[in-house]
Amino acid sequence: MKIQLEHKLDDRSYQLCCVACQHSFSSMRLRTMLCHDSGSIVGDVCTDCLNQGTRQIQRQFRVRSIELFKQHLIEDISLSSYQQALELSELATQPLVIPRFYARWWKQLSIFATEPQALEMTRQERANRFPTTGTQAL
Repeated sequence: MKIQLEHKLDDRSYQLCCVACQHSFSSMRLRTMLCHDSGSIVGDVCTDCLNQGTRQIQRQFRVRSIELFKQHLIEDISLSSYQQALELSELATQPLVIPRFYARWWKQLSIFATEPQALEMTRQERANRFPTTGTQAL
């Protein structure tokens, strides 16, 4: 498994739920996603969990899977919860690769570098669509 960095194309902030700690967090330009080696997305990972490292993320998966397994033994929880416990248990045992600090920093830097170019292109497109006459509005 690996954490994949993705540049979001829109400016909106989204409330996401961290797949490791279950806390809500907002994502602006850089999205950090936990992915299987096949490329399928498991879920989003918050910055706090990323900063704590792979062992802590895997520990959180292990703790949550144990809690779900215990609930299954005590109560008659749904099959989907049991399957989620199995998946979390599997995630806790797989090796996890987190991008180094410099990789995350470089990705953020490249995002900020491309934003002014995109802004300028938008301004030029608007100027071409709505040409100004000899007078400008104050």
